[in-house]
Amino acid sequence: MTRVLAIACAMVASILVGSPTVAQTIGYGEAIRGLTAACGADIEKHCKGVKPGGGAISSCLAKNNISAGCAATYVAAFALLTTRAAAQEAAPQICEADAKRLCANFREGRARILRCLIRNDNVRKVSNKCNQAITDAGWR
Repeated sequence: MTRVLAIACAMVASILVGSPTVAQTIGYGEAIRGLTAACGADIEKHCKGVKPGGGAISSCLAKNNISAGCAATYVAAFALLTTRAAAQEAAPQICEADAKRLCANFREGRARILRCLIRNDNVRKVSNKCNQAITDAGWR
């Protein structure tokens, strides 16, 4: 990762997430708000008639000379979304031992086991790795 991208990721994370202590991931709503703020003028200038959906706006922006702020925010936001998706994929395996130990009496489905793991009385009993995985996945 280049220095510029690392700085952009840190800036976008702090702007979009709002707190330096949270995981370096963002949700879709946060990404859209950040991209709208950073790329609104570029979208208006280059992609005015393009209908959103199916990557049309992204494709339009990629074909045009957009501002440095928009480009940096775009790259950082998608990197953070990719990180969150990977964390959500990995969390069940990372937390499996904690779930068996603390939530054996909970049925699977409807996020029951996740709710068990993040209950106030269980947070301190859950391993650091599992707690971090839950945070990185955006579930807390």
